[in-house]
Amino acid sequence: MFRARAIRTWQDAELAAVDHMRSIGFAKAQVTGSGADGGIDVIAHDAIAQVKHYGQPIGVGPLRELRGVADAHHHLLFYASGGYTASALKFADERGIALFSLLELGHITPVNAAASRLSARQDRTAGWSRMTPCESQVASGRGQSPNSRAIQRAAELEAQRQTVRHLITSVRAQTSVVHALPSNRYTKDRIKTLNAAHKLTERAEVLLAKSQADFQTHGGRKRLIAMADEKAREAALKLGMRV
Repeated sequence: MFRARAIRTWQDAELAAVDHMRSIGFAKAQVTGSGADGGIDVIAHDAIAQVKHYGQPIGVGPLRELRGVADAHHHLLFYASGGYTASALKFADERGIALFSLLELGHITPVNAAASRLSARQDRTAGWSRMTPCESQVASGRGQSPNSRAIQRAAELEAQRQTVRHLITSVRAQTSVVHALPSNRYTKDRIKTLNAAHKLTERAEVLLAKSQADFQTHGGRKRLIAMADEKAREAALKLGMRV
């Protein structure tokens, strides 16, 4: 049975990934230690994983690196605490890489369909089991248990959150220059625009945080994410960014 552990360091993150992989059937998962080829952090008999514990979203590069060192029989898993860029999500979906989100309190959530399929190994009466429904049934939504459908829907929402977070990060990079601008009549309008965009992204972040509250329904979470996306896009458009 997987038990969440607080994640404060990269070592905590790797150990959490090991615990999680064991809980979904990779019983011999273990940390590789420093010097492993291709940045592999956790290895099992039929799976390898990379773990990143930092605030920035993961791009395509680390996923491509993981794909490059894998054997054909390997399940590929990636754990990140900072989310994933839209291009990384697309790359992972095309190549069957399971993406998981690491939360500070130790909870691990699936981000894409491949991760949801692995997470569907959970059995509510016997903890985590090695058995999983037919892959095609899971992908199509047929033959899924209520628990599997809930996991799939949660993964879809998390993927949407990651996309909004990526946009917020991009806007933040633009608005961070506001403090470096001299306050004079030439920069007055620019500073006003940057401050407005900053406030919109702050609102978007609040909405995303609310979308993860336990008391929210699936529909409520979806609406909040959509509202956050709207605020983030409005901020980007104010700055002349293409979205």
